[in-house]
Amino acid sequence: MLTIIGVFLIVWIGTLVRTVFGFGEALISMPLLALISFDLKTSTALIGAVGLLVALPATIREWRHIDFRAVRRLVTGSLIGVPLGIVLVKTVPSILVLRGLGTFLIIYGTYSLWYSFSGRISQPHLSNNGFDYLAGIISGALGSAYNSHGVPVAVYGTLKRWSAKQLRAILQAHFLCVGILVVISHISAGFWSINAIELLVLVIPGLFIVVPFGNWLVRRVDAARAIKIIYGALIIFGVLLWIR
Repeated sequence: MLTIIGVFLIVWIGTLVRTVFGFGEALISMPLLALISFDLKTSTALIGAVGLLVALPATIREWRHIDFRAVRRLVTGSLIGVPLGIVLVKTVPSILVLRGLGTFLIIYGTYSLWYSFSGRISQPHLSNNGFDYLAGIISGALGSAYNSHGVPVAVYGTLKRWSAKQLRAILQAHFLCVGILVVISHISAGFWSINAIELLVLVIPGLFIVVPFGNWLVRRVDAARAIKIIYGALIIFGVLLWIR
């Protein structure tokens, strides 16, 4: 019972992070679910489904700011990346998957935290739209393997120098499209079970509280300071996964 309550709290915390910052729910939820020894495949299926449910209203809300051509290129790349991620999970031992996730969290969290404190240093600018496909492939692979399809696009969007509104809108539309692919891939790969379905049904009512609360926070919280805390937490989670 304590484990189930822990799963609910972790999923809702991840959803709150996603609602406030536009991405990052899997980076919070997946390591914490692993730390309480929750089944990796069930965790992957559950977080993927919740992410899809959260993406739908967010996409509708940000509809006017979406660059549909960029989303099309990203999703096209993800069509290649999604099956690659499934192969990774099904062929690589779980300990390597978790350590790979831990390494990814440490690298991404360290880079993002460093950059957030070193804003004076100019960031590279990617202007060629062909990179959209590469970002989509990486996003699709990480999405189907770790439910982390938002992070590559978020990092890539900063390199493309999309505006904050444009980046948030593209992220949500991308989450919706790739989220459908990811959930289908999880079903075909056998990640879903009766236990996962029951957990999803029990988690959904809490989303009707967490998502509006997150939208309320967006209008009142200093996101620049809060995101630095999140980056620091990602580094800690990555280290803990390596220790386990």
